Amino acid sequence: MVRHPGRRMNSIATTLVLAALAAGLVPATQAADNSNAVALVRAMRADEIAVATAKLAFLSGSVEQRYGKTKAGCVKRIPYANFTASWARVVESVLSPQEIDTSLTYFQSEAGVKYVEGLLRRMRSREGADAVFPEVPGKENISPAQQAAIADFSRSDTGRKLMGKDLTASPAAVDFGRAMMDEIARSCGQR
Repeated sequence: MVRHPGRRMNSIATTLVLAALAAGLVPATQAADNSNAVALVRAMRADEIAVATAKLAFLSGSVEQRYGKTKAGCVKRIPYANFTASWARVVESVLSPQEIDTSLTYFQSEAGVKYVEGLLRRMRSREGADAVFPEVPGKENISPAQQAAIADFSRSDTGRKLMGKDLTASPAAVDFGRAMMDEIARSCGQR
């Protein structure tokens, strides 16, 4: 049985989202020590996914009871780049420098890029035309060799660590998500 590569990524995205919503963040002014960790976060577009998911929570009103009312226009303008370095610190707390390098190589490969693009397409499609997830042009076209590369990385120890709960449910990820939500509420709250 061949599994569609997006299914694994959907569960990863869901876990990232839950971690982000349940969690917090190190202040965005702190830079990550490892530039490869920042490059990995960007290649995975994990910062975009986390911020888009947080925006959805605010815009849908699902976190209003906890964070109060926010200005929709302000929430929509929150840049993901404010949280890139902090998410990289989460990555550094879980992965070794070698694991970061291995993951970066994968996510910068054609297979890794298509994997992430497919995830973003599915997330945007699920949320509708006004979705806060970035639009990815083109159609998903993954070759058998790319599917094999996706499967190989997903099954590797590093892939499981990066795409599983080792990262997304780590104390650092929980702190990241909580702080991100607090920052968005603080920036966009109705005074």
